Amino acid sequence: MTEVYGRCLIDGELVEGTRRGEIRNPADTDEVVGTYPLLETADVDRAVEAARRAQVSWADVSAAERAKVVLESAEKVNALKGLDETLIREQGKVGWEASFELGYYEALADAYAGMAGGLDNGETVLSDALGDTVCFRRPVGVVAAVTPWNYPLGLMAMKVVPALIAGCAVVVKPSPVTPLSTLESLAALADHFPRGIVSVVTGDDRQVSAPLLAHPLVRKITLTGSTPTGRIAVAASAASLKNVTLELGGNDAALILDDAVIDDDLCGSLVTGAFTTSGQVCVAIKRVYAPRHRVAELAEGLAAALAGTVVGNGLDPESTMGPLTTERQRKIVTALVSGAESAGATVRFCGELGAATERGYFLRPAIVTGTPEDHPLVQDEQFGPALPVQPYDDEDHAIAMINASEYGLTSSVWSADVARATKVAKRVEAGTVHVNSHGLFSMDPRVCFGGVKQSGLGREMGLEGLHAFTEPRIVNTRTV
Repeated sequence: MTEVYGRCLIDGELVEGTRRGEIRNPADTDEVVGTYPLLETADVDRAVEAARRAQVSWADVSAAERAKVVLESAEKVNALKGLDETLIREQGKVGWEASFELGYYEALADAYAGMAGGLDNGETVLSDALGDTVCFRRPVGVVAAVTPWNYPLGLMAMKVVPALIAGCAVVVKPSPVTPLSTLESLAALADHFPRGIVSVVTGDDRQVSAPLLAHPLVRKITLTGSTPTGRIAVAASAASLKNVTLELGGNDAALILDDAVIDDDLCGSLVTGAFTTSGQVCVAIKRVYAPRHRVAELAEGLAAALAGTVVGNGLDPESTMGPLTTERQRKIVTALVSGAESAGATVRFCGELGAATERGYFLRPAIVTGTPEDHPLVQDEQFGPALPVQPYDDEDHAIAMINASEYGLTSSVWSADVARATKVAKRVEAGTVHVNSHGLFSMDPRVCFGGVKQSGLGREMGLEGLHAFTEPRIVNTRTV
């Protein structure tokens, strides 16, 4: 297969870099997918300075016109040939997962375009005999957008699209694990936006990430990644008091109430919510709680739903689940599962390995029962294809265990009685609690998204996500 030659975009120009990094296929580590630039701090400075120059004029364009330009950019991304293959080869997704992610840029552009009109007109806060107070929204300025390796294109779009419509300029820093699809998609936009409005820089933390996060001209950081990485971003923002939005780790729980019907539909939905992208999703189900007397029944149903899973290379149409993206992640998940088994848990591996899987980071999905509640498989974010099914004695017991986590991104409650489930959902400490659904397909770009506790700061998507790239400006004509 052809190797991808990734290039950065700085001030409207494609940049190759004097040093380059290498990306290998997690499904076949002998295969070099492509290379990408290892830039220097001076390149970061140039990108941020160009962004600042360009942003002043971009902010003066109406939000409706900016939204039109962003919508047109989605057409360019959609027209790219082979982008889905690049995504599969560098990240490890299977075909339908890559197709879903490729559609996210356009979906977000459509959603935010419908919200853009409100930015062009101020909102009257007070109006009386003393005069008017109106709130206008102005773009925050230059944005540093740091994206992770699990959904590189989707999460890039989640940051870039609203930032541009809000009137900001964006410097994107993709993960060094999966930079190629981001570089390809943003390079296609080199001639679409004004010079400097969108840049992408790649390289190591010391030369690229740290200088970008701390740069005095960057006014906002938006980052999706691990909780430790989020803490680094907050520390970097302190000197110049940057605006920060963080979407971090999660240990999402699915609570099965005692009246839930455990059938093929429920188990299939739980499997999709837990094992999409090999479980490497921030909003994936990481633990399931069921009434003690129904744990065995649920585990049996989940294993049956996973029985037809074929773990293999995403380019093979027979594959229904890809590899872990990194060797490190496979080692983490393997250690958690083996540790739980040593602690007395029962591990049931499901599905089968496909052809030619000896050189990849593959793991068969596992359903785990009998795990001590304080074990890391339950308490930590495993970020992989292993799902502990935990017992509870009553509703209060279940809620206490769910809320004991340091995380609070999303959760779900499953019941035959939606009203009852909604009441229970209000007790769960999470940014989003779904009823009878969970995972990527339960999210809508028109609805805000974000976590509580160690799962993050601020909100993305929805009107709140658009406003997160603006600062309110009050114009007061009231006289006393």
